[in-house]
Amino acid sequence: KEQHEFWRPTKFGGDVPSYWDLFKDREDFSYDEIYPMDDLLDTYMDTATMDKMKALRVATVSKLLGVPVEKIRTVTHEECHRYYSYWGSSIRGEVLALTAEGIGDYSNQTVSKFSEKGVTELANTKDNHIGHIYQYITLILGMKPAQHEYKVMGLAPYANSHEVAKSYKVFEDILKVDGLNIVFNKEPKDLYFHFRDALEGHRFDGIAGALQLWVENLLSEWVTNCVKESGLKTVVFSGGVAQNIKAAKVLTELDCVEDFFVCPAAGDTSLPVGAAYFVMWEHLNKEGASTDMLKPMDNIYLGPEFNEEQTEKILNEEGAPERYKVTRGYTPEDVASRLANGKVVARCCGRMEFGLRSLGNRSIMADPRSAEIVRKVNTAIKFRDFWMPFTPSILAHRADDYVVNPKKLRSPYMTMAFDSTPLAQKELIAGLHPADMTCRPQFLEEHRNPGYYAILKAFEEKTGVGGVMNTSFNLHGLPIALGPKEALHTMDNSELDSLILDGFIVDRDED
Repeated sequence: KEQHEFWRPTKFGGDVPSYWDLFKDREDFSYDEIYPMDDLLDTYMDTATMDKMKALRVATVSKLLGVPVEKIRTVTHEECHRYYSYWGSSIRGEVLALTAEGIGDYSNQTVSKFSEKGVTELANTKDNHIGHIYQYITLILGMKPAQHEYKVMGLAPYANSHEVAKSYKVFEDILKVDGLNIVFNKEPKDLYFHFRDALEGHRFDGIAGALQLWVENLLSEWVTNCVKESGLKTVVFSGGVAQNIKAAKVLTELDCVEDFFVCPAAGDTSLPVGAAYFVMWEHLNKEGASTDMLKPMDNIYLGPEFNEEQTEKILNEEGAPERYKVTRGYTPEDVASRLANGKVVARCCGRMEFGLRSLGNRSIMADPRSAEIVRKVNTAIKFRDFWMPFTPSILAHRADDYVVNPKKLRSPYMTMAFDSTPLAQKELIAGLHPADMTCRPQFLEEHRNPGYYAILKAFEEKTGVGGVMNTSFNLHGLPIALGPKEALHTMDNSELDSLILDGFIVDRDED
């Protein structure tokens, strides 16, 4: 509706309606007493509208927190991304910091030199529309833009070379690498309608495969140029495009890149963290103080947690003992035994993960040796698209057994993909992409999550396999389980076998 009723007349001529009037009746676009939108969205977020929104947000923060307006700082979108990508990583020294996304404050792509001393921007542009094009192709393929781009990425490896080559011709001349920027080569009047018409009659998988290949090729040429120009071979990458794990895989494999890192939730989710890093760095720099106190994001278990007493109360309130076998206390070996016996086990323990990935505290686990378990989890629990892969959590000391990673890159947060080894294709098959045998691993070190690590270690001692299949603890389309109540709701509405909570294990049957 937005494309046809707002953007078509905007781009091709005609009476342009009020954006607010088009969508004011949608349940998810309702009037907001804190941020009233009706007088702000007559047009689509032009400069004047953005300025009004900024002033409204600052005034609202001032009112809610009792902080004078003059004490409230705003940090540009680009600085938030850059400072998070550097200080959130464990990398120090001078690096090449790259951003690429749909839209920022003054750009959708930047190239910078970054160190403890600060940032020197080398280039920026508003014409790097990789993010927008990926979004529009997601919509054209019948999926939700700004949500389901990962599904397009997951679909891409299934395409055959003939269909990819056919669709690639539609993409190849739209953007080009010009020095340190990705810019338009042949700019269509409107991206959505151009691709909708140009791809008519193309196979869905060929479109996805061509789009992904095109993005990988563009980014590879761009990063190569940036490394050559800057002389820096260590790269940190942020912005929405940085969340494309398959593109990250290709970039890590470039000969010119020696080290590469993507922080968790590298898109807009982490902007507040980047803002905090920026203002703290600025304060330390003015005081002439050491920046040693700016620590990496070494722990991303930052969300809510529920203690044993709270968990027991919720179990009783929800009537769990009447529906399931509830046992107080369990050992990692108890969980490993269930996994080894083909049970699908969810874990809702400790503090919830920050960001896009479930990393053990809000995860569904299964024996990764069984390809059949993928079908079970997909059809009986996750109800998700059949082509989407699951991922492995791997004991860090076993990473070389399962992942092709000659540069010894770190992957604690599932932000990059890798090729798998023959052993992984035997022992971790349920956690690999079925079409190309790549994986998006979590390399798990004990200090990051001792409880989850103990389960993987017990599973290794029982089976010899140093990892488990891991997927987010939710029903398809619903949020990840927040705590015991949501965890039980998921169990009630799926065929999950067992549920691990703080202090309790809940089983569907007596076995």
